[in-house]
Amino acid sequence: MSVRSHRIRSVSESVGKHVFVSYVREDSAQVDQLCAILEASRIPYWRDRTSLGPGDAWKAKIRDAIREGSLVFLACFSEFSRAKLKSHMNEELTLAVEEYRKMPPGRTWLIPVRFDDGDVPEWDLGAGRVLSDLNYVDLFGSAMAPQAASLVTTIHGVMGEKQLGAAQTLEAVEHAVASDRIEVLKRLTKEMLLDPQRRIQLDDLVGQEVQRVILTISDSVRVEGPLEGSGADQIVRVAESAQELWSLAAPFCASLQVAARWASPDALGPWAMSIKSFVEAANRSTAGITALIEQRRLPGMVAAMTAGLACVANAKWENLRVLLTEQMVKDRYQPTRLPLLEATDPYAPFGSAELVPHTLAHSAVDGLGLRDALEDFTERRKGKYHTPVAEWLHHVLRPLFIDQLPQEDAYAAEFDRAEVMLGLLSTDLVLARLPIGTTDRMWRGSRWFGRSMWRSKHSYGNPIDDFSQELAAQGEMWAPLRAGLFGGSQDRAQAAIDKYRADFSEWSRSIW
Repeated sequence: MSVRSHRIRSVSESVGKHVFVSYVREDSAQVDQLCAILEASRIPYWRDRTSLGPGDAWKAKIRDAIREGSLVFLACFSEFSRAKLKSHMNEELTLAVEEYRKMPPGRTWLIPVRFDDGDVPEWDLGAGRVLSDLNYVDLFGSAMAPQAASLVTTIHGVMGEKQLGAAQTLEAVEHAVASDRIEVLKRLTKEMLLDPQRRIQLDDLVGQEVQRVILTISDSVRVEGPLEGSGADQIVRVAESAQELWSLAAPFCASLQVAARWASPDALGPWAMSIKSFVEAANRSTAGITALIEQRRLPGMVAAMTAGLACVANAKWENLRVLLTEQMVKDRYQPTRLPLLEATDPYAPFGSAELVPHTLAHSAVDGLGLRDALEDFTERRKGKYHTPVAEWLHHVLRPLFIDQLPQEDAYAAEFDRAEVMLGLLSTDLVLARLPIGTTDRMWRGSRWFGRSMWRSKHSYGNPIDDFSQELAAQGEMWAPLRAGLFGGSQDRAQAAIDKYRADFSEWSRSIW
């Protein structure tokens, strides 16, 4: 590596502890980005072009930086480093290996970093170990942002009291690289759930996402009118608002999808309270355009569906109970609190509007801009969806569930099962709180209906029948009952199935 390069000031060029960055000159651009991440994360680092001054005895300085000051040694590999038979990086790595051999087993100090998908060299580390045995970090492609966040949190752990919180780490990485917040949130949630000592950081991370959503939902300016332009302009504007709210809620939903699958029920408090906060924030009265006011319900609705799908697909019935059925929320139209699943449903954000959800669905499914999607639909170049809200929801949630449900058929089937289970649970919660003798006219029933209606008519299976048969065969040993759903009562579960089945049939008749 050249020591004559233009000097850029590092976070710390003093003798203090730091991260040592070892690389070859040809990878300077990638190392610039790596150092930007470290600097944004308040991590002191040492690299030759920023930490050596004119006239320095550079070999001695590098040796001291590795042996005396390194909290972590980052060895950066690429096609260029692998191609070199001789390099100063090899000399630095030799010194690093000597230091690593002196350290106790399990110490995190030497971390390989890849700038491409090539192999990590098999440098001998002693005791039968080689460098490629160590976990490495990929700082390239789509893995860049989540892996950078992982690296930063690992280094913060080594730094101890100097570490940033998880929320600040996410912001630092986002400012340093063009990152995918969804993937970063997912990766951080996975890592922190495994470490009880980082639960406070994880709570802060979730809380930060919730505040981003709540501030937007609570912004009265956002729902003010008038909506200008033609009717088509107004529909596109409302559809744009829905897309914006989904983009805002998606990182939280990504974290929720991980937690719903892997967290224990007693660790789900932050996510359960967040869903409740979304629903209650949307229920607060405000003045403005009705379509935009009602659309504030979208984050709560998509979060509920995310939780339902993640839990149902993994049979995490206790987690489903904690996240969705134990929550009671304030409703602007009711004097008493309502069960969360009664206060939100797929249709609540769109009211009686038809063109907005059709525009969203065609845009998402067909990969069209909103205006083109609207025009295709109104000009009858595209057909009418039976359940456009569900089609849109099914499509936008798909990327969050690629790891859990990689097969399209399995994803579609579990989406159906989740819709129906949320419908059964919302039906049960209302039946349980209504006075005995309440007639159908006094309650319109659940609104958790969607794709499962038309799919059941086209022989894709009927989850209502499946759940009913499971209940009949297993009785009180049915897993949802053992988890406390339906109050643990077989009779309540059967009553909910009977009522929901009747409503399901009525909705189906109204569509066809």
